[in-house]
Amino acid sequence: MKAPVLASNFWTTVLWLVIIILLILLVLYLVWLFTRKRRKEEVGRAEAAPTPAPAPPAEAVRPAAAPAEAAPAPAGVAAPAEAIAAPAGAPAPAGVAAAPAEVPPDDLTRIEGIGPKVAKVLASIGITTFQALAEADYSRVKQALVDAGWPYMDPASWMEQAKLAAEGRWEELALLQERLKGGRRQ
Repeated sequence: MKAPVLASNFWTTVLWLVIIILLILLVLYLVWLFTRKRRKEEVGRAEAAPTPAPAPPAEAVRPAAAPAEAAPAPAGVAAPAEAIAAPAGAPAPAGVAAAPAEVPPDDLTRIEGIGPKVAKVLASIGITTFQALAEADYSRVKQALVDAGWPYMDPASWMEQAKLAAEGRWEELALLQERLKGGRRQ
């Protein structure tokens, strides 16, 4: 008489296991749906955001040499007017170009594979604009990522994306990013 009871308990246990597995799969599917929807909304907001003005050429970004960096004049020769520091708050003398204003940082998170935390790491090594990232040395960026604890990240496509962004070629950038996943070519 015990045999039918054991068979009944076995099939009841199997049924409960199947129900639990189906519930877990349902929850995972719902999580996937909601994260997919949120990702599409983020992409839509990024595309709707106004495009920033392209960064000025690199020549305009480089600051003028500081007076301390200027080569000393030979004895008996007067120093050029540019090398003489003016008092604080005084207007620049006529004919002397003022140092260029600091370039505002770009939103580096528009580059596929760069999030807010990685943008902070890049800022820590002086990369805050698309132009600076486009001209950056791969090994320097990779080493900064390793030092930050992300050795698995590969910035290989970031420079190419940044170059397109710096030049204002947003359509080409979007096409390139469609072929990337997490900043890597698929």
